[in-house]
Amino acid sequence: MSRLRAWIVVAMGIKQLENLLGRWLAGPAAMRPGMFVVGGAVRDTLLGRIPKDVDIVCVDAQRAAREIANSCRFRATVVRLEKKPHPPCFRLINSNDPSDFIDVVQMRSGSIDEDLAARDFTINAIGATITAGGKIGDMVDPFDGQKDLKNRLLKTCSKGAMSSDPLRILRAARFAATLGFTITDETIDRMAEASPLLVQTASERITTELFELLKHNDSFPYILLLDSVGALETIFPEITAMKNCRQDGCHHLDVWNHCLETFRWCELFIAGPEAIFGNACETADKILRSGNHIPMLKLAALFHDSGKPSCAAFDPGKKRHVFYNHPKRGHTIAQEIAKRMKLSNTDRKFFCLLVEQHMRPWELSRPGVRGKTLIRWFGSVSDDGLAIILLACADMSAKSGKQMQQAQKERFFTWARQAAQAYQDRIRTAISQKPLVSGHDLMAIGIKPGPDMGRILDAVRQEQYNGLVTSREEGLNLAKKLAGL
Repeated sequence: MSRLRAWIVVAMGIKQLENLLGRWLAGPAAMRPGMFVVGGAVRDTLLGRIPKDVDIVCVDAQRAAREIANSCRFRATVVRLEKKPHPPCFRLINSNDPSDFIDVVQMRSGSIDEDLAARDFTINAIGATITAGGKIGDMVDPFDGQKDLKNRLLKTCSKGAMSSDPLRILRAARFAATLGFTITDETIDRMAEASPLLVQTASERITTELFELLKHNDSFPYILLLDSVGALETIFPEITAMKNCRQDGCHHLDVWNHCLETFRWCELFIAGPEAIFGNACETADKILRSGNHIPMLKLAALFHDSGKPSCAAFDPGKKRHVFYNHPKRGHTIAQEIAKRMKLSNTDRKFFCLLVEQHMRPWELSRPGVRGKTLIRWFGSVSDDGLAIILLACADMSAKSGKQMQQAQKERFFTWARQAAQAYQDRIRTAISQKPLVSGHDLMAIGIKPGPDMGRILDAVRQEQYNGLVTSREEGLNLAKKLAGL
């Protein structure tokens, strides 16, 4: 970027920040000496980005927040936020627009230099004085953060920055991913030293930060970084057993490295779903990007084989290691991880389903499996089936052992495209239909509850999916025929 263009970008960013501050600090009563805008707002402004959050630091933040709220040209509410281990924060919210807010934060030790010294990275330790009307004055940059922004470097402000708040280890990975910055070697060493302290960090904070990283399109290099400094193993102790679990046959990597390779392929397929889903890629992409599906899918890639260490055995006949029932065991481990991470019920169910079902597409792709079996499976998992297929394709792509033939992969990918196409064209609509016949209907015609009733209901439902049964009367006639009535 040329110097002129860089200057224009910064000037435009400052103008945007001043416009935002000006709306909140328009009244003379709102201004007081020693107010600074700090942190991400200054960083993003200097990068030419629109700040997402604006933090103002000053002494007696609570009083300052009330004064700003009282002098606004619109109605504003002050809410105290607890952001431990950070200082007290008072959020001013526009009563007419809850998405419009700024934070007023208590200045550490009463000095802007000491406040900035307690921050995580040099690029976040830049302050700007606020003058009348919300205008930006002089920059306060005791750690040369502007120089690091220019050189695209991420480094800590102090030796104890990581140990004072170990969550900064994950923040370093996220900032490097989202900003495209390089983490300095010294900072990586500090990440490794502080990684054991992550056990002291609230799981909710870890989950939030990890999600932000996993939402990034290219988070794989930073997952490798977190693994190399020991952070992942501290957060997920299940990894230790996975690292020591050998595989052979179709595999060329141990369980953990295979899961990492699956993660890499998972990101590639999320970025280019047409490689798996063909003409159904738009439908699949829309489904995959709903809610927290992307971070949950990546998390499932990391732990889809977590059940293998406890199921490992050597089969003399096959002359290789086997892992019978590992998806079921993996489901139990996924439940434990979800509980520890305090995932929502929706995210927990999706994550655990992916781990439990990751082998199912391979089973369905085998020769001789009937089409109605695929329909029945999609009926049980609905849209989540496409995410399971993507995970299975990533799992397959991560295998390069002696017994894994390229023809097997090609056949499986052909099946995946056909299954996704069938789901988009007809199965998705079919399984959304209300069953034409219920168990009560069958009891009314003399069929007793039990396994036979279940099989009859399933058969009628399958014919409904296939379009061969289109009314309740036709469904009951088929049920009578199957029951011999």
